[in-house]
Amino acid sequence: MLLLAANKIEKSYGDRCIIKVDSLKVYNGERIGIVGKNGEGKSTLLKILVNELEPDHGTVQIYCPIAYIPQLDASDINEISSELVSQWRIPNEKNCVLSGGEETRKKIAAAVSSNAKLIIADEPTSHLDVQGVEKFEKETKEFNGAVVIISHDRELLNTICTSIWEVDSGGIHCFEGNYHDYIEQNQQLKNRQWIEYENYTKEKQRLEQAALEKSKKSKSLKKAPSRMGNSEARLHKRSVGQKKAKLDKGVRAIQSRIEQLEIKTKPKTEEKIVFDRTHFNQLHSKTAISFDRVTATLGNKMLFLDFSGSIKPGEKVAVIGKNGVGKSTLLNMIVSGHEGISIAKPVAIGYFHQQLENLDEHKSILENVKEASQYTEQFIRTVLSRLQFKREDVHKKVAMLSGGERVKTALIKVLLGNYNVLLLDEPTNYLDIHTKEALQMVLNDYPGTIIFVSHDRYFVKAMASHIISIENKMASFREIDNSNDASEIEMKHEREVNLIAVDMDLTEIISKLSITSNIVEKNLLEEKYLELLRIKNELSKKK
Repeated sequence: MLLLAANKIEKSYGDRCIIKVDSLKVYNGERIGIVGKNGEGKSTLLKILVNELEPDHGTVQIYCPIAYIPQLDASDINEISSELVSQWRIPNEKNCVLSGGEETRKKIAAAVSSNAKLIIADEPTSHLDVQGVEKFEKETKEFNGAVVIISHDRELLNTICTSIWEVDSGGIHCFEGNYHDYIEQNQQLKNRQWIEYENYTKEKQRLEQAALEKSKKSKSLKKAPSRMGNSEARLHKRSVGQKKAKLDKGVRAIQSRIEQLEIKTKPKTEEKIVFDRTHFNQLHSKTAISFDRVTATLGNKMLFLDFSGSIKPGEKVAVIGKNGVGKSTLLNMIVSGHEGISIAKPVAIGYFHQQLENLDEHKSILENVKEASQYTEQFIRTVLSRLQFKREDVHKKVAMLSGGERVKTALIKVLLGNYNVLLLDEPTNYLDIHTKEALQMVLNDYPGTIIFVSHDRYFVKAMASHIISIENKMASFREIDNSNDASEIEMKHEREVNLIAVDMDLTEIISKLSITSNIVEKNLLEEKYLELLRIKNELSKKK
């Protein structure tokens, strides 16, 4: 059943087109995740879909009751029923001030318990802890209707989504499946674009070379020698003229073929970030940080008791647990040199937290990062660019930055500082999916030790080699084995690339078969076609 239809939607601000899409439809039972970089127009799209914002062109038809959950506005506190208070454990005292997480849970509870058949939500889980997100997942799966949701939580998008809408440069690209499927399809699209670009480049170069050779041959045709008689000279001139005309005609024909080629632009690439380990202050001790029966308290509250374990150089350790169990406290205890925590002498700790005290308001992004970094300006700019600080953006003063931009600046300053152990407290907060993935790649290549607190389940799975789990006033340390997953992903990616290459070869052979009249060549092409089909079938079976 169709619940919503948007047709020929356009929205611009000034001379910038924010949204331009021919058709979007939402059917009952769908779970649609909307992704894209910050500032690409995701929230604008949702406001248009719920008729909160009027498009410049186009129409939106809504065929059912809708519940809209906008981005959190702490001042917007509505009355809720005691049933919802009990269900989501939300305080029901009159005139109480709700936290971000409580306010979010209140809005979610109101939406799922209403008579709406379509929930449209803008980052509804951004203030929830893991347990809150998992409850939202459960509510969403059980909801009898459809859901359209903007989210930067990749695990959530993997768990609930049946399709993904990607907002990019004003356009909206639709992908079937969850977030993982979207990544795979996107990668296949990029691989195909590369193959098409390379084939286009090779064919263009081949034709250009053929035209050049014909042109050279035309220019090399000589005039009649002076020793020739008039009659011979006329014959020679006529012959040369005919050959030259034929060659020049061939050059023009080739140039026409070049102009008729479908132009394939080079796919966008980003420079790989590789840390210069020769200038990195490596740790050569067996242990970077060790814990010997460490106990943490907050006032009179016991957080965890008798924690022991050790972190080796180069390990990536995630600290996980519910809100309030002592994750950030553990990082603070490491920085302050708490009793029972031993830190190797060569360790230099860089500490990132949300208070952002490490930034100079009057200096630019680039100046802030450079002042504490041993890396070259070119490398710093590369990292800044990867985290969406492009070109002249690096010269913005910190005082002029948005909250998310300040977080990224502080994070990069720590990451590229003269440290070999990083403590990162919720480093992915306020980052969009693309920036999270870029950060993930940078941190995976980081040659030092990282201890990080995160509620982002996808980020933890992708990053962590070890886990410190705090639960029921106990902290435990364990290793994660991701080697099999990594090798399987790599092999799957290689198979997909090979399949695309085979498909391109098959297309080329079919094209040649349709125009050739040479029996020998046709037989050879048919043999190659059958062999490629066999290879394709084998690769498809392994998927």
